[in-house]
Amino acid sequence: MSDVRATIDALDDELVALLARRQRQIERAAAVKPSLGIPARVPERVDEVLARVAAASQREGLDVELGQALWRALIEWSIGYEVGLMGSDASENGTPTKISE
Repeated sequence: MSDVRATIDALDDELVALLARRQRQIERAAAVKPSLGIPARVPERVDEVLARVAAASQREGLDVELGQALWRALIEWSIGYEVGLMGSDASENGTPTKISE
């Protein structure tokens, strides 16, 4: 069991490192979007990401519902983070909307 736990711990470390890299890209997006007139939430992009994650989940043998739930949470956090970084340039009407279930 200790080998299994050690492997899980190592995978957790890799996931954290990947999420930190993703966060840095969110920061880059938040810096670029205002000059392009792009709000923090772009519904078409949200749909695109969720569809890609569903396909990747299926391909990799990850429960699709789990993948979708994790990415919905990640997307919501990311949009909220962008809103904070972008301030008044975050959305067309100033208030981000939620991802529909």
